[in-house]
Amino acid sequence: MKKKIYRFFVDYEKEEAWVNEMAAQGWHLEKAILFYFIFEQGQPGEYIYRNELVIGKSKDYFDFLQSMNIDYVTKHGAWAYYRKKTADGPFELLSDHHSKVKYLTWIRNVMLLMALIDIFVVCINIVQDHYLNKGVGLLDALLLWPLSILMIRVNKRKKRLQKEAQLFER
Repeated sequence: MKKKIYRFFVDYEKEEAWVNEMAAQGWHLEKAILFYFIFEQGQPGEYIYRNELVIGKSKDYFDFLQSMNIDYVTKHGAWAYYRKKTADGPFELLSDHHSKVKYLTWIRNVMLLMALIDIFVVCINIVQDHYLNKGVGLLDALLLWPLSILMIRVNKRKKRLQKEAQLFER
C-alpha cells in the first residue's frame, strides 16, 4: 500500500525528522518531489533516513555511501534522501563538528546565491512596464521569505556547533 502526502517544509532538518517519524510508523519514503512525498507501507522502524544537499557530490561519494550499506532513496532538486537499516546501528552522514560546520556553511552559501539571483530577477521584473512582469516580480519576492528563514536557521545551527566545538577543544 502507498501513501501520498503533500507537505511544505522550510527547514530540511524538520523535513528529515518528519520522514523518520513516518518510517517509525511503518511508512518508508519512496519518492519526494518538492512538497509531494510518496511512502510505501513496510515494517515500522526498519529504516533511518537522512537528507543532504548534494550539489557538487561526486560518484565516488555515492559509491562510498553504498559501501557503507547506505541506500540512495530519492532526489528532489538539490536534495537527496538516503536510508540505512535501523538494525545496522546509528546513521549520520556527518559525524564531527568540523564537517557539520563546513556543510552548514555550504548550505548557507548556496541559499545566499539563490537569494541574490532571486533579488536580481525581482528587480528586473519590477522595473518592467508590463503588469504581468510586476506581478511575477512580486510573487518571486515572496520566495525570499522561506529562503531567508532557512538561511537564518542554518546560521544559528552553525554558530551553535562552533561554540560546541570550542568547548570540546578546551
